[in-house]
Amino acid sequence: MATDLERALSKLRFDDQVLGYSLMTKTGRPFVSFSFPDDLFPRVKDSITLYKSDLRLMTIDTEKGLVVLSPVDENWILTVLYVPELQLGLAIAKTKNVLRLLEGIELPPPPDDFEESAESNLQVLESIALEAASTASTEPVVDVTNSIENASYEPVAEVADTPAEAKTPADYNILPATIPKRGSTYSTALSLDSPLYKEMKSMYRNFGFDVLMLVDGTKSATQIADTMFQPNERVIELLKWAAGQSIVEVPEVVEVSQTADSKIGKFVKCPEFEGDISKIRGPDADIIRHCDGTKTTEEIAEAMNIPHAKVIQAIARNKKYGIKLIGKTV
Repeated sequence: MATDLERALSKLRFDDQVLGYSLMTKTGRPFVSFSFPDDLFPRVKDSITLYKSDLRLMTIDTEKGLVVLSPVDENWILTVLYVPELQLGLAIAKTKNVLRLLEGIELPPPPDDFEESAESNLQVLESIALEAASTASTEPVVDVTNSIENASYEPVAEVADTPAEAKTPADYNILPATIPKRGSTYSTALSLDSPLYKEMKSMYRNFGFDVLMLVDGTKSATQIADTMFQPNERVIELLKWAAGQSIVEVPEVVEVSQTADSKIGKFVKCPEFEGDISKIRGPDADIIRHCDGTKTTEEIAEAMNIPHAKVIQAIARNKKYGIKLIGKTV
């Protein structure tokens, strides 16, 4: 049980956007913590005490970042501190994913006396669970050997399987307005131990996981991109790969004959800054000055001769000061 719990919590420990987390009791006492600031515990405890049995998933905006807390069961509450620039929806989605991993783990109630925030408390939970299991009554064992030996079976004609033709990302038509749905292997792709998750991690790092967490059958590709402040093209590329793995469901490509006069433009998004540039600090100010609504983030990076990632990070950090995305067709 402790191993399963550690595996679930490691999803937070190795997330670059998580500053710290804590598994707390229903009374607000931290049982196991990892880098969670001690000075935030009183504020979290006050929220838990205030809502008591009515506590649901809630967020607390602090000077150190966004805190998301949610009950795991009747005894435990998961509390996670995310970086300040992370979108609220993405923080909630990340927390819900860890809660799903914890659903299959039966956590015993906390002991009456324990040392707060101790890593060794994971082993304490395991010992309590083992002790409870050893005293529980066991179901009678039914001998089915005789039934199996005396069972008769009719021969079944073998049917050769015809393998379906493998699809590639190019076989899927994903536009900015396309709304992806969760596919048959969606949960497998989000499982830390699955080969599919490891493949996605090696190809897209945390970006793939973050995109999939926003796929809920209601958001379009461009809405997902806007939430993450990423270009449409990057999100669509990931969704096409995911569609080829049955992680998401999207329409397949429909071939359309085009006349010589028909032209399809490319939809792009250009950041536009309408705030007070004096509020932007350091090197970010030079980047934000280029956000005039006419250039894409790639064009800004090329004009300034800097990595594209730096432009994305600067915009994400300063979005609250008055940056919006202008869509246009080129």
